[in-house]
Amino acid sequence: LGPDGSKEFEKICLKILKYLFENDLSSWKEQNTTEDKLHRFDLIAKISSSNDFWKYLARDFKTRFVIFEFKNYTKKIGQGQVYTTEKYLFTKALRSVAYIISRKGINLNGDKAMKGALKESGKLIMSLDESDLCEMLRLKDKGSDPNTLIANKLDNTLMNLAR
Repeated sequence: LGPDGSKEFEKICLKILKYLFENDLSSWKEQNTTEDKLHRFDLIAKISSSNDFWKYLARDFKTRFVIFEFKNYTKKIGQGQVYTTEKYLFTKALRSVAYIISRKGINLNGDKAMKGALKESGKLIMSLDESDLCEMLRLKDKGSDPNTLIANKLDNTLMNLAR
């Protein structure tokens, strides 16, 4: 798929996220635009969870909201998409965490850009691909916590982050 399937990809991702995080996130807003009309992100939701992962995320990254960006690309996403997403994050507005959801994941330069945003400004940008979503769906369907996967990804990122 490519740009032609982007709206369908976005709809599917939204449905998956609402199912996975129905007890963790609320106030879902699609295609939200900032007041200056300069930025429009695919999805923003408010953290409203008693789950430890989301409570720690809100506390440790001083965020109340999470942004999700959907990239229906046939190749791994790169630093350009990370830098675009970073522009949407604004720590003073309690909006410092974003997940980029793509089909193939992120390339090396994109990964470096995500780590740079975290080190330089405390903005957390994480990548989730199709296989991550499928695994979280399997976990939820089996009665397990799908937050385990994203918590482990965050822990690995933080434990291996260079200075």
